[in-house]
Amino acid sequence: MLFSLMARLSLNSMVLTVLLAALLLIRKVFRHHLTARTQYNLWFLFLFVLTVPFLPCSFLCPGHAYKLLGYLGGSFPSKNAETIASAYKTAAATESLLQDFSVSVSRMAPPVLPSAVIGIWIAGMAWMAGFTAHSNRKIRQLKKSSLLLQNKQIRDLYTKCMEESGIKKEIPVYSSAYLKAPIAVGLWKPCIIVPIHMLSELSQKDIRYILLHELLHCKHKDLLVNRLMALAQIIYWFHPLVWFALNEMRSDREIACDSSVLSLLDQDSYLDYGNTLINFAEKISRFSYSAAGIGGSGKEIKKRILNIAGYRRESRWCKIKSRFLFTAIAVLVLGCTPALSANAYTGTEYDFSAENVTALDLTSYFCGYKGSFVLYGLNSGRYCIYDREAGTRRVSPDSTYKIYSALAALENGIITPASSSLNWDGTRYPFEAWNHDQTLGSAMEHSVNWYFTSLDEKTGLSGLKRYLDRIGYGNRDLSGGLGRYWLESSLKISPVEQVELLARFCQGKLPFQPENITAVKNSLFLSSADGASLYGKTGTGNVEGKNVNGWFIGFVEAEEETYVFATNIQDESSANGSTAGKITLNILNDKGIYTQSP
Repeated sequence: MLFSLMARLSLNSMVLTVLLAALLLIRKVFRHHLTARTQYNLWFLFLFVLTVPFLPCSFLCPGHAYKLLGYLGGSFPSKNAETIASAYKTAAATESLLQDFSVSVSRMAPPVLPSAVIGIWIAGMAWMAGFTAHSNRKIRQLKKSSLLLQNKQIRDLYTKCMEESGIKKEIPVYSSAYLKAPIAVGLWKPCIIVPIHMLSELSQKDIRYILLHELLHCKHKDLLVNRLMALAQIIYWFHPLVWFALNEMRSDREIACDSSVLSLLDQDSYLDYGNTLINFAEKISRFSYSAAGIGGSGKEIKKRILNIAGYRRESRWCKIKSRFLFTAIAVLVLGCTPALSANAYTGTEYDFSAENVTALDLTSYFCGYKGSFVLYGLNSGRYCIYDREAGTRRVSPDSTYKIYSALAALENGIITPASSSLNWDGTRYPFEAWNHDQTLGSAMEHSVNWYFTSLDEKTGLSGLKRYLDRIGYGNRDLSGGLGRYWLESSLKISPVEQVELLARFCQGKLPFQPENITAVKNSLFLSSADGASLYGKTGTGNVEGKNVNGWFIGFVEAEEETYVFATNIQDESSANGSTAGKITLNILNDKGIYTQSP
């Protein structure tokens, strides 16, 4: 999970670089057409992209509640004792069809370098979180040591400032001897703290400007945004461009707040407000993540003074134009942002958005196994899914992948439909059926690993990757290496994706020659009954001698409909392809899709 997250973070870092450059360019090109508030709001697009690697699949996939309805006019029956007995008789009659051969593999230990990188990242986050917590603690201490403002004249002025700002919620104001510049603090219960010396050293006019500035920070929820920025900097502490972008965002926030204050003042007061700002030029708040204040660095103050000097009241047309440009930019940025959530390329979830889906309760068929069953009717275009979450979760394909290994080899001319024989090299394997020369048919029937590994070696990783990209096979990750990547390693696919690919396979819509598709189809044939033909492939994931992953995928060709299916089961020690096959045949039998007499 952490390795997948780090991969998404790495890819997102590249996206952030491009986005930052685009935002800076947009601000420069459209600076005369965007209000100060809109220029600040553009940075929220940047914050959103920072969150993308952490977004759950449910955030991006609409619709999660599906009504329990029957499939093609009827519902799956509940399993009583008589039904179970009948189903297992059918399973026993077809058990010989579900030969399942697998060898045990060991899960690869995480590479040392990625593990070290993850450790450094977590340590950096811990340090940044500690720094932020320390800052928050100092703010709380400061607030506790502050006293409610007692000066009646200043309190009356503060009340007028709240009215000018359009704030109706009560926001208390405190004074403190430990501050150099005024700040607004508090997330749920905001308040303003001003230096006690300010009350005697500044005129009421200057104090009014300061109070307006801090109140407008509260009005625009800048204290909440501070916390979001702090969280972003904790997670992306390693990324210098994120630090730069957040500094720019803070600067634009102050400029936007200045513009909001200026919009409440008459033109003759602009210069006075600028002079007040200069008084706090070097009074930098040490609580930048927990508070918002009028002070700032000399460079920031310079930018703000230039903004004040060039300030012009924003016309209605300017605001309309600014909103239109912001909307267009937001649509462009968010539309071009790749899906880097949990269901993205390196993720574990598949983004399945079909609407014509029926949810089913098949718990009794699975007999305690975790997993999913997916059924799709080619003509009806309807899906029937048991456990949608498991149906969209990517796991190792194991031997079911051999369908596409064979297609790639046929397409490359390594084997042909008429000549698919490969010679056995004499290596002894644990299954006698493997210790012979093989054709595509015998290799598929007995799931002969060495046959398909040989095909993959001749196709090459680059060739295989090209085919997997073209057909969109799962996460298309071959980093596990030849002969390994499909065996509880890097390559992952979900049951829903298995069905989608097999549906295209049956319809001849995969980018392979028709004769090659036919050759593979023939190798998948299992049996016929009552005018229906069953095709399928099992797969078993055996790790350290324990069967942890079981597959049975395929399709049934009947007179009026072709049903494509995929069953996957998970367990700590007893999940295999044969069991997945029996579960599938029980379901197909009970529904009358494929019935074979005992």
